[in-house]
Amino acid sequence: MVSRMGWHRLAKQYAVETVPATVERTLLAHVRIGLANYKNSVRAGATSQGLWLTTWKIFFLGHPPLFVPWAAFGPIRAQKFLWVTSYSTDIDCGGYSVRFMFSSDWLRQTIPASVPVQE
Repeated sequence: MVSRMGWHRLAKQYAVETVPATVERTLLAHVRIGLANYKNSVRAGATSQGLWLTTWKIFFLGHPPLFVPWAAFGPIRAQKFLWVTSYSTDIDCGGYSVRFMFSSDWLRQTIPASVPVQE
């Protein structure tokens, strides 16, 4: 199951029952969590406290909603290949970390100044 390759590891620490209705979410074109790639299937919402992540309902089994506080994010590293910039970080899960990669400029702009970015 694809969730075991990354989402499940985040869920051990950051699973939540639901995302508050007040959190506006945006579809992310490309996300990689651990070894699993998610293309156009992850929605993200950001608040001053952290990042909310959900998948489409058809993927819900094994993919509970997540809330990851910004304090759990390591430094964001930018990588440019041709015309696409992607970003990666390690999310601290208390004793281990999970690699999180994305290519969304919206998400990059949403990350607070408290999370260092290496462009």
